[in-house]
Amino acid sequence: MHPWPLRGNRLPAEERLRVIDFGYVSPLRSQTLWHAVAMGVSDGAAPPTLSFARPTAPYVGIGYHRSLQEVDTDVCAAKGLPVYRRMVGGGPVYLDQNQLFFQITIPARQVVGVRSAALRKLLGPAVAAFRAAGIDAQLDAATEIVVGERKVCGHGAGQIEEAVTVVGNCIESFDHEEAVSTLRLPDDRMRSDVLAAMRSYVGPPEGTPAIDSTSFTHAAAGAYEKALGLTASPGQLTDAELAHLDRLDDIFVSPRWISSGDAEAADEPAEVAAPDIRRYEPARRDAVDGGCRQVKIRGGVYVFRAATEAAVARGTVVGGRIRHAKLRLRGSNALQPDLEEGELQNLLGVLEAKLEGLGLGEAADVLRSVGAGGSEWRVASTLADTLDLVDRTGMEAGR
Repeated sequence: MHPWPLRGNRLPAEERLRVIDFGYVSPLRSQTLWHAVAMGVSDGAAPPTLSFARPTAPYVGIGYHRSLQEVDTDVCAAKGLPVYRRMVGGGPVYLDQNQLFFQITIPARQVVGVRSAALRKLLGPAVAAFRAAGIDAQLDAATEIVVGERKVCGHGAGQIEEAVTVVGNCIESFDHEEAVSTLRLPDDRMRSDVLAAMRSYVGPPEGTPAIDSTSFTHAAAGAYEKALGLTASPGQLTDAELAHLDRLDDIFVSPRWISSGDAEAADEPAEVAAPDIRRYEPARRDAVDGGCRQVKIRGGVYVFRAATEAAVARGTVVGGRIRHAKLRLRGSNALQPDLEEGELQNLLGVLEAKLEGLGLGEAADVLRSVGAGGSEWRVASTLADTLDLVDRTGMEAGR
């Protein structure tokens, strides 16, 4: 039963919030349906729309601007997990039938002010729906829907033509091990760090009551109609949106689209079941021996691993502060000729302790202040140079 049984579909489009519950759909359709809605709203042929869907099987999604190299496509292929590139932002995410997807789509002209304020406005009704369904959720400073410190709803946002869509996934339970297995990471140490962080910060806390998805969808419709000043009523896709859907189904299984975001590549023969995207990947850049790999766990929580030929530094950043830093040197003993192995390990332990709780911006400077030109200083300075590789954008702001 819908929560709006007396409300019809004949309201003027500018007064109506169309609500579509697609139910269980294929992994492909769990993406292409809401993209078709966004194009319909953009065209002006469809009103603002709140939609829901749940995938029938697991898969991996990746944001429009992100590199496919972040995904372990060999693992995904071996497990039969499709990979789909969406038209809004965000990193690679593991999605399955234990997540209820929702999307709110409105004309771009209705979004005014700064992006962060608009995003909070469009996520606020989802928080109200969680609470109505018995989950004590909050919208925190990093714009994450959380219970305590744990993310219970992922989200992404973006503009598709002349429509703005905020997408969310209500996380009923989360397979942390499977999620981590789909990421391309430089070594097992970082994989363990990412897994530990996911277990700490993603999914409902132990003892949280199971969410009633029916209560959530009904409450969301009421909350969004109130927030947007519209009247919610059930609806369906227009003919124009169905035509968009057919085209999107082709685009989203195109290996070239998945690998590079090239929508024109949909003219090539489609490989609908599980396209082999690996043959379209750019040459793999070895992220082990240079550069930095960073994984966002939730807003304000990141895992990083920075590496040079001489050293590796890894750790977790929470609210812009370093936690659980681990440091090691690589290669020859040239940096610390006066240090025995035991002395070196003690020094690394001291340096790790110095980093605990520091902001990323001050960490390298603190390391460079250690010692006065001797072996300890050379070790610390080398590790400081390694930390300089970490991209602090977003991490320091706690986003």
